[in-house]
Amino acid sequence: MNEASHHVVVVGAGFGGLELTHALAGAPVRITMIDKRNHHLFQPLLYQVATTSLATSEVAWPIRHLLRKRKNVTTLLGNV
Repeated sequence: MNEASHHVVVVGAGFGGLELTHALAGAPVRITMIDKRNHHLFQPLLYQVATTSLATSEVAWPIRHLLRKRKNVTTLLGNV
């Protein structure tokens, strides 16, 4: 990885945080993503979990797995 001139801290791994992280994929920045949970929950499908159409594992994914190809991203578990 090239030397990054900026460090971006993304608070929250919801839709906005993940979109920003993906949008900065080619930028020469270091990214730190902080979330209080270690998974991203796709809330629009929660009703299908409640009606047993989907398993919980089908609507919640580990954040590190979602960002595994982003070499400039570090994920941290914590509250801000």
